[in-house]
Amino acid sequence: MNNHPGPDDPRADADDPALRLQLRALKPPAAESDALADQVLAQWRELHGESVEAATRLGRSGAATLTGGHPARRRRWIGITTGLLIGAVLAAVVWVQRPDPALDELLQADVLSQMAIGEL
Repeated sequence: MNNHPGPDDPRADADDPALRLQLRALKPPAAESDALADQVLAQWRELHGESVEAATRLGRSGAATLTGGHPARRRRWIGITTGLLIGAVLAAVVWVQRPDPALDELLQADVLSQMAIGEL
């Protein structure tokens, strides 16, 4: 759905270009906003001092830890995780396929012979 008036639309007004120029004039130039951002950042660093550098270092180390850091560490982490998942799956399969003790007792020879002669 297009809400913008087309060239044939009666809503297209001769004032549109003038309005666009006025809106563009309201937006501050990029240089001014960059200078303001630099000034605010400098004041904040002045107030917080050493904590800024510590936070920057912590942010970098936290990001490195989150992404796995060094490629060898990341491969080791993936290998360990994969091994644990495979081990859990194998343990679950073995646990599900364990023999039923009640069925094993019924399949013993003396029980089967009593069942055959109608004793049980």
